[in-house]
Amino acid sequence: MASSSYVGRPHLRRDTFLKVQGGVKYVSDMVFQGALYLRLLGSPYPHARVKRVDYERALRVKGVVDVLTPFNVPQRLFGRTFSPVPWKVPQDRRILDQTLRFVGDPVVAVVAESPETAEDAVERVEVEYQELEAVLSADKALEADAPLVHEEVVLGDRLVALKDNVGYHDVLEVGNKEAAYSRVSKMYEEEFRTQILYNAPIEPHATWVVPSMEGTLDVWTTTQSIHGTRYWLSRALGLGVGDIRVHSSQLGGGFGAKYNMAIHEPIVAIAAMRAKRPVKYVASRSEDFLTSGRRPCRMKVKIGVGPNGEIEVMEMHAVLQSGGYADHMVEAVTCMGGWFLSDYRSTYKFYEGFGVYTNLPVYSAMRGFLNPQQNFAVESMIDEIAEDFGMDPLEFRLKNAPRIGDVYYAQGPTVTTEILSIELEQCTRAAGRLIGWGKNKSWVENGLLVGLGMAVGHHTSGTGGRMRTEQDRLEGTGAIVKINEDGSVVLTTALVEMGPGEHDVLATICAETLGVEPRSVRVNAGDTDTAPFDMGTHASRGTFVGGLGVVRAALEAKQQLIDVASKVLDAKPEQIDIKEGRIFVRGDPERGMSVGEAAHISKTRFGRLIITESGLRPDAAPPSWCAVFVKVAIDPETGEVFVRDVVEGFDIGVVVNPPEAEAQAMGGFMTGLGYALLEEVVIGENGWYLNPDFAGYTLPGTMDLPRIQVLFAKSYEPRGPFGAKSIGELSTNPVASAIANAVSNITGHRFRSLPIHREDVLRVLSRKGVGERGA
Repeated sequence: MASSSYVGRPHLRRDTFLKVQGGVKYVSDMVFQGALYLRLLGSPYPHARVKRVDYERALRVKGVVDVLTPFNVPQRLFGRTFSPVPWKVPQDRRILDQTLRFVGDPVVAVVAESPETAEDAVERVEVEYQELEAVLSADKALEADAPLVHEEVVLGDRLVALKDNVGYHDVLEVGNKEAAYSRVSKMYEEEFRTQILYNAPIEPHATWVVPSMEGTLDVWTTTQSIHGTRYWLSRALGLGVGDIRVHSSQLGGGFGAKYNMAIHEPIVAIAAMRAKRPVKYVASRSEDFLTSGRRPCRMKVKIGVGPNGEIEVMEMHAVLQSGGYADHMVEAVTCMGGWFLSDYRSTYKFYEGFGVYTNLPVYSAMRGFLNPQQNFAVESMIDEIAEDFGMDPLEFRLKNAPRIGDVYYAQGPTVTTEILSIELEQCTRAAGRLIGWGKNKSWVENGLLVGLGMAVGHHTSGTGGRMRTEQDRLEGTGAIVKINEDGSVVLTTALVEMGPGEHDVLATICAETLGVEPRSVRVNAGDTDTAPFDMGTHASRGTFVGGLGVVRAALEAKQQLIDVASKVLDAKPEQIDIKEGRIFVRGDPERGMSVGEAAHISKTRFGRLIITESGLRPDAAPPSWCAVFVKVAIDPETGEVFVRDVVEGFDIGVVVNPPEAEAQAMGGFMTGLGYALLEEVVIGENGWYLNPDFAGYTLPGTMDLPRIQVLFAKSYEPRGPFGAKSIGELSTNPVASAIANAVSNITGHRFRSLPIHREDVLRVLSRKGVGERGA
């Protein structure tokens, strides 16, 4: 591993002052001349059919330009998820549909000269509904006589009739079942449930669509994937992808919520095409709640263990609740299986997953993408099994942990990766020592019940890997590197910056590759016409996948600089090096020139611009690893759970910018804390969300922030850019599990559903005797 000049060295993010000073322009900040504004009317029923729409009163409001209904817009079916497996995604949605499948499903759109006018007019629209029987849970949807949420969908180019509410079913199986079962000395089986969550980005969804005289559309929207949005917009509108130009915009957070094409985007586009004027839409917070979230799951897990504590059998049967449409349904089912198969070594592994339609709002991707759910189930059981075997939970985990050379299944066995770097033991032991992990895992302290808990986790770095067939996985990235005659570098990427610092990391990798200072690299957030293809900012792929694309383009640009310098300096190319923006002959550093001079000479003397483009599909998705230890306190009088101290150990390969990675680790922990103890979308009997705002939906705040120590293992991923892997989603995956395990160690009771409510904790303490466990 060669030493680095910039990668691995702490530095301040380049956009820090710009953001602090309010200099970043978000989608809702943009202004276009002649703009119109759009508001939506949502369904008041979870399942209904639109019989009639009367919008005459709305049209009479001064300033109203147009009203869109299911009866005057195209009715072709399309999907919304830019999936790595788009040919498997059910296309089940229309721009505005006569059949409504959740409370808030758009019925009518009003377009007006001002937001206030549109809001006023939409309340004047009268709709006649035929209410239909609804299913408000996956369990109900699976009943034999349950009403169908969808009668037909498009798969690929085929119209397929549905017989039940199962939108996707997958079975994954690895290993020798008979041999594994023969070695099991004890079998454990439990059921776990998780809740509905909201992604909670500060910035809600927003979109501008600007039509041109030529009939093309320019789109500025809150998306994590500009090429994905273009793909599905073209399908929804019946346009070619070349007729739509989606611009990359800074996001005020996403956490997976903005990876889909948003429900409103084709509606805004149709409105702009009809009016031939720019149209803007910004979701209210309650509307934003209905467009994204973490899907609830029911998981039955079976783990069989041999006499010496080796895991022989791992089985999971999972029901994943989807909403009224199949957003991320296919990927959710498959990925959960891949995560489960990758947790621990086992002779036999089996997973069966069902994606189930319901008449509830749609779910999106969310940080961890089904990994936190399955981790909660598995890591809870691992603690129970270790205790039953008389083993320390730490030692039991390490005994059964994956190793170098094992297969990592990531998105399921259709795409696999060989593990070439894993420092989980280093992470676990170091973090355990700092938290004070030992035999005593619960005690009483100043009237509070205190205890320790731990969990380990993993996550992918993108969606690359070995494919079973050419159609098993769509993954790809690219970058453009241009060297100017003043030595500045322009790096163009389609990877969207949504807050964590993707562009800063890519600029650092570019500078390291070229041999220039990071401050000389400017990242150009491109658009679908000017930026190379990229799947988007998701699947923790920014550093690994995006970084590989940058390295390839920058290496080609570096070689062009070296070729020019070798001719001018009369030296062989292999004798030339570049450092800190200067090109020189090794052994004779005075013979040289600046990078800018070489770019100028290349253009004026040789007629060639220094500009390169890369395109690649990674052949691996190497996993990152972590161990999370928590110290938790419980107030025995109220049942309230406080997380006091946290130590996290990470193997993410070479850390490109340590402070940035630490911030990701801390942010990920707070996401997991909310998942464990606070956050839950509550649904009424009529299918309405009862807390679709920040007044009713409880997020962790600064007062909930514990002391957090973050450790990074010394690690190197040979396939990564300068040895780097991912951290973004990994940092959330095992957090709720560790907290739940600590609560169990304190109370002696295993909580098998999330969140852990204080009322339930208090009930357990009252039943067992307050302080009994800790005393």
